Amino acid sequence: MIIPNKSMNHYFLLFMFTLLSILSTCDENAENFTLGEEFIESQTDINLIDTFSVVLSTVILDKVETSGTENMLVGNYEDNLLGEIYCDSYFQIGTANSIDIEYGDSYDSLYLVLKYNGYFLGDTSQSQKISVYQLAENIVTEADEVLTNQSTFSYNPNPIGAVIFNPQTISDEDNVLIKIDDNIGLDLFSKINEESEIITNNELFIDYFHGLVLKADETNQKLVVGFNASKDDVKLVLCTTRFGEYGDEEIRNEFTMGDSTKQFNHISYDLSSTLLKPLVEQRYELPTTNTNGRAFLQAGIGLLIRVDFPSLSNILMFQQGTIVKAELTVLSSNIDNKDRELNSSLLLYKSDKINRVQTSIASASKITTGESYEEEITYTFDITDYLKDELDDLYFAPEESGLLITLSSNTLGSTLERLIIDNKSPKTKLKIYYLTY
Repeated sequence: MIIPNKSMNHYFLLFMFTLLSILSTCDENAENFTLGEEFIESQTDINLIDTFSVVLSTVILDKVETSGTENMLVGNYEDNLLGEIYCDSYFQIGTANSIDIEYGDSYDSLYLVLKYNGYFLGDTSQSQKISVYQLAENIVTEADEVLTNQSTFSYNPNPIGAVIFNPQTISDEDNVLIKIDDNIGLDLFSKINEESEIITNNELFIDYFHGLVLKADETNQKLVVGFNASKDDVKLVLCTTRFGEYGDEEIRNEFTMGDSTKQFNHISYDLSSTLLKPLVEQRYELPTTNTNGRAFLQAGIGLLIRVDFPSLSNILMFQQGTIVKAELTVLSSNIDNKDRELNSSLLLYKSDKINRVQTSIASASKITTGESYEEEITYTFDITDYLKDELDDLYFAPEESGLLITLSSNTLGSTLERLIIDNKSPKTKLKIYYLTY
């Protein structure tokens, strides 16, 4: 029985002084405990309520911003739960900082230089063929000045260069060299010799050489790798020979990557063979009742986890009181996430009924328990302020709002990190410490 408060004002200061220390030592498994009974004659209670239902579902973003992340993704990967994922990287090449070609110099070769950054997904014992294609049009940003996983531009279907790449054979400090077709190199060399304005004017150069796209052989669906995408690490190098009285000299003319905000990862996917096949628009979510009790988070293709509390409005019928603390805890599926440890922080955002990402709510604290072979990972979000704000006007419509578990925007656009949450676990719950008075 909850007793109406008659002396709260008299003891309020003393009560607040002892509240924090008592909360830190209370037994979280207790369903109800009494605060300050000897001081306020049991007129104030804190109730631990963990019976509100938590409904998880999976949402797919209409598009994910992938430009300007400084990480190229190249390769294909077939996930046993999330289907097929294909990653291509588009970018521009700009004018050279300086040109050193004299009369009598001869053309040698043209190379694309990339720096492997150590990122990978899949089997690195597999060699991968990466091909370079020349764009047939300029890279143009959308109205909001971004490019997304859905963006694509036409390119010449005949590759102008290729390399067989194996991540195990190099370190993340090594360069990967891809020889470019000599017809491309000789044409560039002739433009320099002619002192064409194209070579020194960036806009004219991009109209002449629109850019490049890196694509992996689609027959290999076991590996995606990452390359640095900065001006210093992406170069088109024109090599020439200068003949001199004391020997021949190799000259390198470097054309670095152009506008880095126009480098982006095109990430396509096929969910048709998975439980997530019904996901086609961001406005619709797929509940875990349709996905064997699991909710899916996947960077790159834009899978997010939606959280709803359909019975939370019942708290408005409780005795007069306030929320002292509220925590959302979710449990990762230790079987589904095996060998795919999440390296980035989980973030929680407020959403609306059509799953638009709105204001930031919290980041998760992570707790790992158990032995390595049966390890459990729980993520806990402090949503105290969120619930207080939602219930401040004594009204809560669960169908109008919800929460979205996601990753940072940079991680979403530059990695393929994933997390699968087990909604059937009793550890996935909402805990509310409710003070009645």
